[in-house]
Amino acid sequence: MKNFLILISIFVLFPILSQAAGIQVSPSKMDFIVEMGGEIVSKELVVANPTADVQVFEVYPDEFSEIIEANPASFTLEAGARKVVIVKVDPAEMEGSSRILRTNFSVLGKPLVETRLQTNTGVKIPTSVTINNEIIKSGNKISSELFYIILIIIAFGSGLVTHLIKHRKKKKRNYNG
Repeated sequence: MKNFLILISIFVLFPILSQAAGIQVSPSKMDFIVEMGGEIVSKELVVANPTADVQVFEVYPDEFSEIIEANPASFTLEAGARKVVIVKVDPAEMEGSSRILRTNFSVLGKPLVETRLQTNTGVKIPTSVTINNEIIKSGNKISSELFYIILIIIAFGSGLVTHLIKHRKKKKRNYNG
């Protein structure tokens, strides 16, 4: 009898709990590739309200809010409605940061009208910001070109020094002899 009451309780509460957990976000992951000093890069994040209630949503990065931002950061959605949020990354603000930033983008929803079962729902979207690999490679190319220039200067300098030493010895021999 006790198991039967537990089973009935689960079936009675299940519709309430599934409706309370109402938030849908797409995509499930965001990866940005930016160029240092380049232009702002943006992506779309679609937030949906699959519940029967009007909900208030907040969208924000857990870290690096000076580099990553959402527009709009807060909004209200009717039941069944969707909203496109533009997530922007400003590479100009990345100066002094590491080449890869990892954080989560949080999307929180709560019913506009308070009910007896008040629950807030949330989703964390893994987010990474990477400086473009081509720029990193070209940075290495510049340093290798610089290495070759320094090598040529050293070789030329050592050849010049060798020539001057031979010329001095020859001049000294001619002077002495």
